Amino acid sequence: MVGIATLATCHPGGSRRAADDPTSGAIREQQAKPSVKLDHRRIFLTVRPGASAGRREAVIHDWHKSLLHEAIPPLIQQWEPKLGVSVSGYFLQRMKTKWGSCNHKAGHIRLNTELVKKPKDLLEYVVVHEMLHLIAPTHSDRFLELMSKHYPAWREARAELNELPLGATEWTERSGTN
Repeated sequence: MVGIATLATCHPGGSRRAADDPTSGAIREQQAKPSVKLDHRRIFLTVRPGASAGRREAVIHDWHKSLLHEAIPPLIQQWEPKLGVSVSGYFLQRMKTKWGSCNHKAGHIRLNTELVKKPKDLLEYVVVHEMLHLIAPTHSDRFLELMSKHYPAWREARAELNELPLGATEWTERSGTN
């Protein structure tokens, strides 16, 4: 998968480099369908002339969700047999205080869309964490034992996840074509 977050942490599998390069992204105003494209090390957001900041944000958010929809199903499929669980569905949602949640009765997991801005191994940690709640619904000793058994580096992953910035939001204005 491709990384972003200067670009790089905006996409699962991106690097852990801080998103502090203001040249990492550009906005192009064109009479074309809104889109997001990667060009080796940069992100280009194409919007119609005069698009509001809210519209620009919505295009990026939809793109982020599409990246997560590519990354999450293979992780679930990989971990279901290892954990002996079946996820009946997953949902993406903007969350202010949690990386994920689980409805163990329904077999659903819910993941924070901000995870798109984290490296793929940390997305995997959250997916495994929520899937294990299908077995142990609370953060009980049993849950912690399961985490240690199936994802031994979970404490490091949790610490790193909580230390990383949420992501890059700096864009430079540019007009023109590809």
